Amino acid sequence: MAFASFSLALVWGGVAGLRTGWIHPWERAGVLRPVPHGLGLVFTGSGLLCFTGVLTFTPVGDALVYLLTIGACLFLPGTLLVCVSRFPDRG
Repeated sequence: MAFASFSLALVWGGVAGLRTGWIHPWERAGVLRPVPHGLGLVFTGSGLLCFTGVLTFTPVGDALVYLLTIGACLFLPGTLLVCVSRFPDRG
C-alpha cells in the first residue's frame, strides 16, 4: 500500500510539474528543465504502479509478463528523462 502511494505521489508530482512548472523544493536546485522532469516522474511512477500491480495481485499467465514488460518500458525511460532534466538546454 505504501509503495502504491509513493508511485501515485510521483505521478501527481509529474502532472503538477507539467501543468504548472512546479518542482519539489528539494529538487529545485538541480532541475534545469521542468518538462522532461515532469514527464520522467509520470513515466517512472506509472512503471512503479505496474510493478506494484504484479506484487499485489499476482497475475497469472501472460498478464504477468505484460505487466512486467510495460512497467520496465515506462520506468527506464522515465528515469532517463529525470536524469536528462538535470542537464542544461543546448539552446
